[in-house]
Amino acid sequence: MRFILTLGVAGLALSPPSQAAELELKAPGIDDTILVSLPENHDPAKSWPAVFNYHGFNGRPNTKSTREHTGTSDWIVVGMGYTQPGKYQLQEEDIAAELKAFRHVRDELARSQGLDSKRVYVSGYSKGGWMSDALLQAEPSLRGGAILMGGHIPTPLKNPAPLSKDSHIFIGIGRKDPNYIPSLKALVHYRGLGLPTSFEAWPELGHDFPPEGSTGLREWFTLQNGGKPDDRALEMEFKKLLTLPPAEAWLALADFKERPFCNTPESPWPETISTAQTKLEEDPPAARESKIHRSHRQLLGREVMMRTLDDLRQIDAGYMKLAATSSDSPQNATIQLDHRRILAVLEQARAVPVPTPQPKPSPTRPKPPNDKLDFPTNPLIR
Repeated sequence: MRFILTLGVAGLALSPPSQAAELELKAPGIDDTILVSLPENHDPAKSWPAVFNYHGFNGRPNTKSTREHTGTSDWIVVGMGYTQPGKYQLQEEDIAAELKAFRHVRDELARSQGLDSKRVYVSGYSKGGWMSDALLQAEPSLRGGAILMGGHIPTPLKNPAPLSKDSHIFIGIGRKDPNYIPSLKALVHYRGLGLPTSFEAWPELGHDFPPEGSTGLREWFTLQNGGKPDDRALEMEFKKLLTLPPAEAWLALADFKERPFCNTPESPWPETISTAQTKLEEDPPAARESKIHRSHRQLLGREVMMRTLDDLRQIDAGYMKLAATSSDSPQNATIQLDHRRILAVLEQARAVPVPTPQPKPSPTRPKPPNDKLDFPTNPLIR
């Protein structure tokens, strides 16, 4: 069943339906129709977690993909529109407008459909991933969010809102996506705040979402709703990974270790996986892959934190050396991919003309130009 409701100052124009349905809402400041997918077990007299989903550039409000990851029960899924559709720079006034629309829809659904205001999440794909990051920095009532195919930009707000320590973050990104480094910046930012943050990279994808969906995102939604890991399934998968050749098993376990189900409080899995990897490192090829993996992660960490042209040159040299010494490793293709990204940034830096210092009307000699590279932030452009 589908109902069209209008959100205005006075509230809903129609009484809430007595059974679960998909609602269409109109909200002030948003031209697109907002979609609300209610769970199949919905009862407006009860309390329900909700996730507000923000679509990508040139998209339309939708709930389908997010609903596929929450499951059909329990969650209210909202397909949001934007107050400023298309391309735009994220400034303080933009965030304020989006927050106003978000809060209006949230409060109306809390009043009429049982939305639990203490269990509200945001998620977004591409441009929506950047929007989720912005809202997580601006709305203290959020319980967490999923940043998909996006990344992190330091908020322009004068007083960013501190998230609750109970907030949880999920980050998903294609390994070949240009937003990969901004996604790592999001990982560093939210873990730096002490928030549990899951990270999933999709090995063969660029700026796309896995057509079969994300295992990690499904697990993350399960945990946010109080669900428990499927330990039996994890055990079966773990044993299967151990049947691979040692070097291949070590790399597969490195990804397995990042799964949300393996990182619940007091979970034995991190220690179990680390112990298995240490045992595998008794095999020389596996030990070599471990060393390459560690060196690669260190370079990525330096890339996330780099600030100057000198930093960039050192990272370039590091990638060049690692690519040469890992030519026969299955990790080499990804290392080469990351090195090409650094080379592109370095080439861009070289193309920026260094301004000629203007002589000052004083006997002091002008200082040479500072060897710093101004890295532009990522606007919400996709």
